[in-house]
Amino acid sequence: MEIRPLHADDVPALIDDLWLPFAAEMGDIDQYDALADDVDVRSEAVAYRHSQLDDDDVRTFVAVGEDGDEGSDASLLGYTTVSYSEAPSVFARDSVAKVKDLYVTSDARGDGLGTALLERAHDWGRERGCDRAALSVHARNDVARSCYEELGYETRYVKMDRPL
Repeated sequence: MEIRPLHADDVPALIDDLWLPFAAEMGDIDQYDALADDVDVRSEAVAYRHSQLDDDDVRTFVAVGEDGDEGSDASLLGYTTVSYSEAPSVFARDSVAKVKDLYVTSDARGDGLGTALLERAHDWGRERGCDRAALSVHARNDVARSCYEELGYETRYVKMDRPL
């Protein structure tokens, strides 16, 4: 298994094998995150990920494993996206590495792959001069929250919303 930056030719597999299943899981946890029915979600997601490849302040890392069949291509087992966020000068804090997404396929869970992806995102943030990492997680996603807490993440804010 290798963790490396996303390449342009990985984008379709990232969307099909990782992001769409991740989005479906998040929609199951909370309907607020369900995907729209009236747009070509896959095409929009592919275009969005391609546009991020040119953004120096965003990096997506993928976990690549070899398929078991002889002569088969590598498969994507997980990914994380992290962005650089500079703190406004009015605050006495440095920049932050914001973990935007983290997903590991169900077959690859429980082997430390999510931790390895997060550590790679943390390394990238340190390389950029960030002194903290931050992320958001669904309040009802107990498994993810537990993993993040084991890695030293603490609740600093609680995001609230309501229908209008």
